[in-house]
Amino acid sequence: MMIGPVEARFLQFLLFAHQPKRVLEIGTFTGYSALSMAEVLPPDAHIVTCELDEEYAQIARRFIGASQWRDRIEVRTGPALATIRDLSGTYDFILLDADQPHFPDYLDPLVDLLSERGILAADNTLWSGSVLDETDDRAGAEGIRRFNDLVTAREDLTSVLLSVRDGLRLIRKR
Repeated sequence: MMIGPVEARFLQFLLFAHQPKRVLEIGTFTGYSALSMAEVLPPDAHIVTCELDEEYAQIARRFIGASQWRDRIEVRTGPALATIRDLSGTYDFILLDADQPHFPDYLDPLVDLLSERGILAADNTLWSGSVLDETDDRAGAEGIRRFNDLVTAREDLTSVLLSVRDGLRLIRKR
């Protein structure tokens, strides 16, 4: 539901090195990850973050509004798959951290939005180890298991699965 401090530091390390200008986040929750990322982005960078739940979006807007990065983070409310269909251009970094049962549905639209040298980071890709248990038929485990299989089967993508917190898969185009 929310990245922790270790994952936040890892993302900051990655983003500091990558220096993306356009960032997309699926799953705002309280805004913690968006604020963590904004802290290390170049001054001309912009984050679009998508949250389904209006209550969480309002909490995030309060935290973001009180920060020095308020002009660089845009919170959009509604179903993320619908929101990303309305986006134009490409993104240099995308964080997928929501709606785990439907992770497979996000893969194609997010890869389409990914810039040539962009990185897609999918959180929770180990799902507390349950993705390795084929008998675990919970929607989240099945969705992430299918997502991981789809990513590794695609010849146009390369990825690495890291054991940071609950699993973080970094994906890029070949």
